[in-house]
Amino acid sequence: MIKYFQPWCAHSICVGPIWDALAEAVNPDGDSSSVFIYDVSCADYEDICKEAGILTYPTIRYYVKGTEHDYSGGLSFETLKEFVKDNLETKCDIHNIDGTCQDKEKRYAIKWMEKTAKEVSNEIERLKSMKQKSMTLDLKYWLQERMHILSQLVNVKTNLDVKEL
Repeated sequence: MIKYFQPWCAHSICVGPIWDALAEAVNPDGDSSSVFIYDVSCADYEDICKEAGILTYPTIRYYVKGTEHDYSGGLSFETLKEFVKDNLETKCDIHNIDGTCQDKEKRYAIKWMEKTAKEVSNEIERLKSMKQKSMTLDLKYWLQERMHILSQLVNVKTNLDVKEL
């Protein structure tokens, strides 16, 4: 995602700290995320902003498979983070753990790979029951990611169990 801004623009100034917090939240260690959060000062890089057709500030654009899109959602931290998680981040794929999963997800997937299909299914049900409970946004996403990992595992384990019969 790229935020084009002008340092004199009040809206750009207000969004600045939110954007910085988003960049830190999405990629805390600087190189492990599938999403990059950048900002471009149109005062410093007029040519880039002109070429991109930027007329209002801030303008946020994102790219999916090389195609540019204008972001038109809310500008709160929670809304931006939810958009990134739901639309831009590559989800952990148990068939490519090293290429798609962050360390926390890898540890979780490996732990549950050792369990039976029944144990994995039970854990999915337990997590489903937690979805309606009040929790922070980070915990909500971690819950969803765990369910994503477990649903992949239960599919693989169920297929293996059927083939072994």
